[in-house]
Amino acid sequence: MPDKINRRIIFSRLMIGEPRLEDFEMIEEPLPEPGDGELLLRNLYVSIDPGSRGRLSGRDSYVPAKPLGEVMDTQSVSEVVVSRHPHYRVGEIIAGYHGWQDYAVSDGKRLFRVDPGQGPISTAIGIFGIPGLTAYVGIRKLLKIASRETVLISSAAGAVGSIAGQIAKIDGAQIVGIAGGEEKCAFSKKVYGFDHMIDYKSDGNIPLALAKACPNGIDGYFDNVGGEILNAAVANMKRFGRILICGQVAEYNLEPEQRIGLRDVSAFVGKRLDMRGFVVLDHPEYFDEARKTMATWVKTERLTCREHIVEGLENAPKAFCGLFRGENFGRGLVHVADPSNS
Repeated sequence: MPDKINRRIIFSRLMIGEPRLEDFEMIEEPLPEPGDGELLLRNLYVSIDPGSRGRLSGRDSYVPAKPLGEVMDTQSVSEVVVSRHPHYRVGEIIAGYHGWQDYAVSDGKRLFRVDPGQGPISTAIGIFGIPGLTAYVGIRKLLKIASRETVLISSAAGAVGSIAGQIAKIDGAQIVGIAGGEEKCAFSKKVYGFDHMIDYKSDGNIPLALAKACPNGIDGYFDNVGGEILNAAVANMKRFGRILICGQVAEYNLEPEQRIGLRDVSAFVGKRLDMRGFVVLDHPEYFDEARKTMATWVKTERLTCREHIVEGLENAPKAFCGLFRGENFGRGLVHVADPSNS
């Protein structure tokens, strides 16, 4: 066994406002020992997810509030280093939810084997993980985007938004994105194929910018941000338009009484709008289809994903805090270790 110590980054203080490094603590514990029917996993990559913020203030999100003193349980790509489970062998690469630590014990549930033929193993928790699945299910199964429709996507350069935009483009839609900064906007047009990009950092009037980019209105809005951008989108929706609420990154750091909320609810009546909340974990029946379809698109270079990889487990808290300052560009990951056979 390589190391005898397991470094773990735990959630150590309830968050108020923007995340701070002091909200986390790295501890060292003895290497865990798997029992019968269990596996010992060595993490290779772990994810940095803005959606985690919603449960770090002591309030329930789409999952229960995270108790203090627990490891940050994000997505992970891991190597099996000890197996006492009949269905897994030492050396296999698997994806799961084992978070910010070097090692974890698993009972074999909620795991899937990583196919190295689909691309770098990190993509198992990117384009083939929750971000890609969210984009695929959201665009194809819930918004049901059709050819020639106009689709708006906020956080369009992010892990979910960039894939959602490309899928809508594959399905024949006109895609309009919102992102922060000239570099992200230019990249999203050139690489992801967005027809129009709006830079919320430099454009002071988002409703007007949307009206210019979508002169005939918006058929579907894939919302990753909330706040003022959601209100601007509502103002520019077509009659019978659909809004899918995937994330609210603009409001994660606000207390409930500080949040903006919807200003013009009457627009939902006048325009007959539909709006629904969306958590992809509610739709596992689409996961196999999504992964197979996206794997084909990746191989034929119709779909791509940019990764923002930070080196070293100890830097996970800094990377998480940077998410809310716009410092990441792509799928946020931390590289913890390499596979034994690399």
